[in-house]
Amino acid sequence: MKQVLWAAAWAAAAVVRADTIRVPEDVDSVQEAIDMAAEGDIVDIGHGVFAGGLSLRGKAITLRGRDGAEFTSLIGGDGVVRCVKNEGPDTVIEGLTIGGGLGFIGPDGFRRGGGFHIDGASPRIRRCLIVGNTADLGPGAWIRGGEPVFEDCWFHDNLSPHTTGVVCEDVAPRFIRCGFHEDGVQWIDAPLVNVRSDCETPGGACCLGNHCLQTTLLACQEAGGFWHDGAACGSGVCPQFCLGDTNADRRINHTDLLHVLDGWGMCP
Repeated sequence: MKQVLWAAAWAAAAVVRADTIRVPEDVDSVQEAIDMAAEGDIVDIGHGVFAGGLSLRGKAITLRGRDGAEFTSLIGGDGVVRCVKNEGPDTVIEGLTIGGGLGFIGPDGFRRGGGFHIDGASPRIRRCLIVGNTADLGPGAWIRGGEPVFEDCWFHDNLSPHTTGVVCEDVAPRFIRCGFHEDGVQWIDAPLVNVRSDCETPGGACCLGNHCLQTTLLACQEAGGFWHDGAACGSGVCPQFCLGDTNADRRINHTDLLHVLDGWGMCP
């Protein structure tokens, strides 16, 4: 009997620690999958329409539509997706249609953020369609504080009697290759807004293994490097090239020797 109970407990723990939690195959609801997820996990959502009103709980996880926004929708709720617990850039939301949200009601009685309600958080939102949401303030997205990034997103027909589709209060989020149809962005007490393309002059040095590249913060993060704002590669901010370090771990040992032996012979 004890062995049966131990096996059941182990199986339950294994589900909680899973790298990928699938909806609806593993659990029925998206919020349940988020609640189960550990840092670094992926909540992978299949085809269909799923309930909104989701809180990311401050977790550094990826919430994604398995085959993109054309096939997976999150609909409804007091803010379809809410990031209000200091979520950072390792919280990623991608490949989803976000619609039918009503906004989260505040103490003043106004509803804020029909699609995305972001307060003091810095998630990265990619390849999402934000459409058909309503709220008093920021029907598509209401953003206050933090440094969120919207990349390859499309805002369409988000309606409010008071504001444009996106409202930014005391924040200047980044919009990269995003489109706005019948929507706009309204800035309230915002810091300096830098309107630019990510293909312009690189803004810093990216240390990537044994190499240094001049690039932007976002591109460096995508590649898994360490970025130094405003620095030049020749300034010494990145470690110098280490001859013989074949796997860029900043040491020369038997692992590097094995790499050399594995590649022994004529180059193609």
